[in-house]
Amino acid sequence: MDRRAIESQLAQIDANVDGHVRWIVGTAAACPPGGNRSWDQVLAHYGAAPDPALARLEQAQQSGQSRGATLTEVRRALDAMLAQARAELDRVSPPLSGGGAVVAGTSDPQFETYVSSLRAKLTSLPDDAMARYASEVCPPRAAVAASVNSVFANVQATAKLAPWANVKIDATKVLECHACGAPQEIALDFQCRYCKSRMVKP
Repeated sequence: MDRRAIESQLAQIDANVDGHVRWIVGTAAACPPGGNRSWDQVLAHYGAAPDPALARLEQAQQSGQSRGATLTEVRRALDAMLAQARAELDRVSPPLSGGGAVVAGTSDPQFETYVSSLRAKLTSLPDDAMARYASEVCPPRAAVAASVNSVFANVQATAKLAPWANVKIDATKVLECHACGAPQEIALDFQCRYCKSRMVKP
């Protein structure tokens, strides 16, 4: 295989990895805390085992996630995908014992640099992707604390205010029938509309 064909395949691997990362992280972030059926399909696609439902919920709670699949499972999916990408990279450009690469039977420093940078990307990518994902689904503790504090501050500020203080309500008296207990429905009508008795004892 000539160099141009190999470079084309390596560029395709690079682009595919970026697409897979977007799919993994995007699907994970879109689901409720702990994951859902769509996330299970992502794990199955890469052959990554899901955790039990209860363990998922506990992990999401411990991580303070507002949404999204667990950090553990997202990392598991990324690692499984990248293992496949590395295998494909090794097939296209087999590594030498010294860390270089073979191109049509000859050593090419420029090509080796390109392959090395791609291998380095595959190594650092999971940590970078996880950092971005965690910042997206796990609110900073300071932000959570500020939100909680603002709720209590609002309660303390308004607890002494009576929202009905300026509302004027006319005093009324409800007259009940002494026979059946039905309320008086029409003012100055002292005959019960239910049992027809007089509302007031004679």
